[in-house]
Amino acid sequence: MRPTVTEARIKRHMRRLQRQADTATRNAAKAAHRAERHTIASHLRAMGVDEATAAGMTATLRKKATGGVKGFAKKNGSRRACVRYTRNQILGLLNGYKPRKAEFKIARTQLLALAA
Repeated sequence: MRPTVTEARIKRHMRRLQRQADTATRNAAKAAHRAERHTIASHLRAMGVDEATAAGMTATLRKKATGGVKGFAKKNGSRRACVRYTRNQILGLLNGYKPRKAEFKIARTQLLALAA
């Protein structure tokens, strides 16, 4: 039996409200994810460092980093081991980081100025 015009309108309205609620839930989950733990390179990229500089700085910072949470990240469809850190842990690493390369020095000062 076909729904009446009123029933169809009510169902359409309910579907719209459900879509809005689902969207709000997804947006809240995205915001929470941004504040969570990420790899060193992803933190640096999120703070505005270009890909090549982030990769170079990450190699050095990874040697000094402690206190991260071990996990897995996907790259090209396969899982690889990684360690995730909070934003404050990364900023602590940058405070103790003394780069020799000029572009790394510039990136470090910009990141610390951004955090201050």
